Formats: sequence, structure tokens, C-alpha cells
Amino acid sequence: MLDRYAGVFGGRNALLLRMAGLTGVEVHAEGAWVLDDSGRRWLDFGSFGVHLLGHRHPSVVEAAKAQLDRMGLATKVLGGGAAVECAERLLATLPGRIDRVVFANSGGEAVDMAMKLAMITTGRRRFVALRNSYHGKTLGALSLSDALRHCHDIGAGHPVQFVEAGDTAAVAEALSRGDVAALIAEPVQGEGGIRPVDPAFLSAAETACRATDTLFVLDEIQAGLGRCGEVWRSAGRHCSPDIVLAGKTLGGGLVPVAACAFATAAVAERAGDPVLLASSFAGGALAAAVAATVVSLVSDDDFLARVRARSDQAFAGLRAGLAGLDEVVDVRGEGLMIGVQLADPGLVGATVIAAAERGVLTTFCLHDPTVLRVYPPAFCDERELDDGVERMADAVRTAVAARPTPLGGELRCPSSIPAL
Repeated sequence: MLDRYAGVFGGRNALLLRMAGLTGVEVHAEGAWVLDDSGRRWLDFGSFGVHLLGHRHPSVVEAAKAQLDRMGLATKVLGGGAAVECAERLLATLPGRIDRVVFANSGGEAVDMAMKLAMITTGRRRFVALRNSYHGKTLGALSLSDALRHCHDIGAGHPVQFVEAGDTAAVAEALSRGDVAALIAEPVQGEGGIRPVDPAFLSAAETACRATDTLFVLDEIQAGLGRCGEVWRSAGRHCSPDIVLAGKTLGGGLVPVAACAFATAAVAERAGDPVLLASSFAGGALAAAVAATVVSLVSDDDFLARVRARSDQAFAGLRAGLAGLDEVVDVRGEGLMIGVQLADPGLVGATVIAAAERGVLTTFCLHDPTVLRVYPPAFCDERELDDGVERMADAVRTAVAARPTPLGGELRCPSSIPAL
């Protein structure tokens, strides 16, 4: 299978799987577990932020099956009932001034939608984003992703100024010329290293945007929809943005779907032109039915309390299991969005391999390879979570004991982009 994999996806990708001991092919998943074709079970603590509900949550699967019995994609000519239901549920969780939704197929596409809304509304072309930011890999979103700055030579050309999270003076200076279309921020920076952003800074950034007629965009694609223990980590709690972006968890671990929700009071009417924002696939009946179910699940108080309880359990277990290791720089994050920063990328790579040997799937942050991502699903039971955390801590200790040679330097994008 790895030879076939290399034949269609490239030898480098297959080599990475082989080196990590990930030679099985995933064939079934349920809850926190993935089964491969050899019959081995894997505890999934990775999944790039899309499996907060675990795999094949019964309510999500039931919603998908029921919708498939009716229709899948929308005609885009008649109105879509499933899309309306999903949009209404989503808006009910957001600050009252947010009153419109446009669906997208991915987080990067939703970011591009926000950029279009901001440029058309303000007539400006510049943006401000945060250092260590990651907003996606479409050309527009790539411009805003400081974590991908080494990839910018492929042609992402939107003018963007990056400021440090927490530096309110830098934000004020960047906006002072009155030529910035929007400031965009992740409330917890994901791929840049699981870095929570101070709510006071987000509030101050919003104030600066209001003073300069700049749109304020909150990218909750990874941190939102229950991941941090509240429906939204910051939207409506710490600030009232003009645009809120959602994704990842929104698909329930089943379908790709994202959303760009915005306040019509802040966005020019012509900016919402469906010719500029619509997509053949986005907002289809199947994706909308799944997403509507997800919004209901993650809005439930009992579910959010569960996330917070599992978070406390995971942080306590990791900190106890890693105590005394000088190579552990930090254990940080919020909710079930946890990062373990180690001394160098080599240690993280060795930990990923050691975790695989122990039956745990995990990854490093794509654009800060010193940070190990630990994303347990909320529906782990206490025993599963303790077991997974113990295996993770043991993997780190094994990697430290083996003393891999630090890789050094920075990860860079490949010099050429392979043909798709």
C-alpha cells in the first residue's frame, strides 16, 4: 500500500509514513479510535482539529443518513432548507450584530470570503494579521499566514503587515494611516504553536479598528465551536467582531464545511454579491444538515462542561507525566486545544514516532515544529483520556532519553509546488 501511496501522492509522503511506523491503512473509525487494515487500533489525538466530536458521532451520522435519503448537493436555483436551518442555528450562537452567513468548503475559502468583504466594503487593499498566524493555504489566506511566510514567493501578493499578539501600540500604528481593509486574528493561534491570545488585546484591537473604519475579523476556525470549552473562544465573550469564521469542527468529522458570518451593519451591501461569494458545492444539503447538528451538539451546556472537565484532566495528566523534563519548554493551550513545546523539532519528531509505537496518533504544529499537538476528542471517557495522556507522556520521555540530534533551522516550503 505504501508503494501505491508513493505512486500517486509522492515518495516523500510515503517515506514519512514509513519512518513514523504508520504503515497501516485506516479502514474504520468510531469515537476516539481508528482501526487499520491489520486490525490495529489507534487512539486519535491528532486529526488537525476536525474531530472534536470524535469519529462518526451517532447524531452526526444519523443526520447525514437522513439527509442522504432526501438529497445531497443543492441545486443552487431553489432555496436550500437545510442551509437555512444551519445558518439560523449558527447565527443564534453568535453576537447579535452578526446576522448573515455565507457557507464555504474550507477554512481557507472562508478567509478569502472575509478578505473580499473587507476590500469591497472599505475600498482598501492592505491587511493586518498577527505574527505566528495561520489562516489557510488559498492564495488570499496564504498572504495572511505569517507561519507560512517562506511560501510567499509562490505569488501571494496581498500587502499585509504582521504585528505581535499583545502589542496594542503596533496595532494602533498599523491602522493609523487609514488604509487597512481588515485586521484578522485567531483567538488561539493553532498551527503557529497553540498560542492563546490575550482577550484584552483582542478587545483593544477591536477598538482600534472601530476608530479607523477597519473591519475586525475573528478566525475561530480552529478554536471555535466548543474546542476551547465555550461555543466561541472570543466572539461575543471578549469582543464583537464584524466577521467570524468557522470550520473544522463544523463538519462533525464527516464532511468539509466552513462558514463566513458577518454583520450587515458593517459590510457594504454590494460586498455580499453571490457572484463573488457563492460556490457550486458550499452550503449543500448534506453538509448543512451535518453542520446544523454539530452546532446543536457543541452549544449544549453539558457538552461544554465536558470539554472543560476533559481539558483539566488532560492538562493535569500531561504536566504530571512530563514533570522534571528540562526538554519540555511549555504545556499550553485552552480546552482540548493543547500544545506541548519541546526543546527542538527533532524531539518532537521522535515523540510522534514513539507515540505511534504506543498506538497514539498525534502530530506537530505544521508551522512550529517544536510544538506537539494534543487534541483529544471530547467524547473520550476518563479512562481513555488518562490512557492516551500516559502514552503521550511516555513517548516524550522515550524521545528525550534517546537524545535525537536537533534538526535545527526552520521548516521551509518546497522550492517547487508539485502538480496536482
